[in-house]
Amino acid sequence: MIYPFFNALIGWDKHLLLAINGWHSPWADSFFWLMSSKLFPVVLSILLLYFLWKNNGLRTIWYVLFLALTILLADQIASGLIKPLVARLRPTHDPSIQSMVRLVHNYAGGLYGFVSSHAAITFGTSLYVSLLLRKRLLIILFFVWAAVTSYSRMYLGVHFPLDVLGGTIVGFLCGGFSYYLMTSIAHHWKPAFALATPARMSPKNVRYFFWIGFGFFAVVVVACIF
Repeated sequence: MIYPFFNALIGWDKHLLLAINGWHSPWADSFFWLMSSKLFPVVLSILLLYFLWKNNGLRTIWYVLFLALTILLADQIASGLIKPLVARLRPTHDPSIQSMVRLVHNYAGGLYGFVSSHAAITFGTSLYVSLLLRKRLLIILFFVWAAVTSYSRMYLGVHFPLDVLGGTIVGFLCGGFSYYLMTSIAHHWKPAFALATPARMSPKNVRYFFWIGFGFFAVVVVACIF
């Protein structure tokens, strides 16, 4: 019974990927290409560092250290461990559907795709930042970024939906682990007693962070359309 279900699940996964990848337009090609790039992570990182430092001073070093741990764990578990272990071909390299996958800028990605490191990193980062700040507007901003970035990987045809789902789970585990480790150290190691969680951020700065991030997102969308 397991094997028929597994085979059916893989079939549904391929059909859903082809449906997502099959819808396209010139503006969406540009937009989702940018969402898969380093543009948005760089912008959000600059905003996060600036507002954390402004509100927390030297404590920011601790917060960034464990954010870096989240990203490192998510990337290494997804790309360094699971991908070569599972060895599931990306849609662009899968002989059964390879000819049906539409490429953007001839980008096909690496050989293996399960799990998506983009999904692992973005959702891991989003969970860690959400736990760290506990600010609704920023939780929305980061999780929308993670969701749209993960969707872009399917739109570009380089990940199956199950790749993204697996990456999301890995990301949640890494983000939760990093935050738990940080708070545990803060409560048990004397030099870190001053580490405050959740991190400080004034309501005004939260609104600035959200609207700058959302505004940049909207500008990119409009630029891609026109």
